[in-house]
Amino acid sequence: MQLVSPAVHAQGKLDSLRTKVAHATLRITTDNGYQGSGVVTRIMKRKYVLTAHHVVEGSRQIRLESFGDQSTGIMTQPHGWHRLYDIAVYPLPKEMNHLPILPLSPRILPKGEKVGVAAFPGGKFSDTTGIIREYRAPGPDGVPTEVIFTAAVDKGASGGMIIDKYANLVGIVTAYQYFRSSDGYKIKGDSVGTPSILIRAIIERKVKQGWRP
Repeated sequence: MQLVSPAVHAQGKLDSLRTKVAHATLRITTDNGYQGSGVVTRIMKRKYVLTAHHVVEGSRQIRLESFGDQSTGIMTQPHGWHRLYDIAVYPLPKEMNHLPILPLSPRILPKGEKVGVAAFPGGKFSDTTGIIREYRAPGPDGVPTEVIFTAAVDKGASGGMIIDKYANLVGIVTAYQYFRSSDGYKIKGDSVGTPSILIRAIIERKVKQGWRP
């Protein structure tokens, strides 16, 4: 894997982070035929699966598989979602509770900082790297609602992790852009995600309103 920067201290630490990322990367298969990706994170003291809402919308049963150890589980009841910002949160199944978490980063990364993506485009594991292009579309409270980055993604990567060089979760993949060339061809552009700073803000707002994970 190539997701974590070699600048991270010793080789042992680097190998540990690679293993952590691999185990926290989830393939999602829904009962309505959709395939996507997810990541294990923590909200307060509980482990959750974070993914894109459009991956699981309309599903009653969702199968998970960890890339790291091929452990599996089934989830059925979401504990929260936001259609506009394309996020969904499910409790991690008990049989997968041994999996590590990637913490939600409170940072807005500077333009040009390196990021990695781990996901399952086309149902097959892939990791890619790129840089932060920009944050945009700030909401009413000034928090950006989109992060634009250059790491390549494809269909099936939605819900996959966007991480910094320390394996902190800086967002989840939601889409990629297309442009039309002057001769009419579609050209794939940058990738789009929901930033962790927005996800944290939504969770904090829900907790203040009485939600308890």
